[in-house]
Amino acid sequence: MRRLGRQLREGEREEYLSAWDKIRDLPGFHEESARSDTSFDANRDLTIGWMTRVGVASDLAEASWALNAEPAAWPVFSDAAKVVAGIRERGCKTALVSNFHVDVQPHLEANGVVLDAAVISFELGLQKPDARMFTTALARIDVSPEDALMVGDRLDLDGGAAAAGIDTLLLPVPPANGPRGLDVILGMLG
Repeated sequence: MRRLGRQLREGEREEYLSAWDKIRDLPGFHEESARSDTSFDANRDLTIGWMTRVGVASDLAEASWALNAEPAAWPVFSDAAKVVAGIRERGCKTALVSNFHVDVQPHLEANGVVLDAAVISFELGLQKPDARMFTTALARIDVSPEDALMVGDRLDLDGGAAAAGIDTLLLPVPPANGPRGLDVILGMLG
């Protein structure tokens, strides 16, 4: 609302938050979300469409989507840089496999997370759990499935790694953006 130069009227914030909660219940949402990160345009069109369908004013929907497209909206877990560096110091290669509509690598690097490769859904025009996301990552770092470990937090998406023959570790989704609990990986590597 500030970006639009508007003041919230009484109860408006709650109205919009309530509307956001209804997005997952929209007819066709799950089918649409399965392609929402296949391109920048798909993400923009679908996300703004969902918001307006639940009653968010179109100008606010556009402004909200624009904020989400900025790196400040992508928090990096506080332990990610240290753990990724530790993995690489042990001689292991690292790759990001992510459903996202833009390249997040510059943002990760600015936050100290340096990876050997990344496979981001908008590049391939497909999304996790499609096993091709994971096999592409393996090819980019020249690692076989039996020598890889995929760490994620969503069975519905990250289970695609298991389908590709990759051992898969699912961590619980943490609250907020504190430590992710990634140090368990360093313990596995010795």
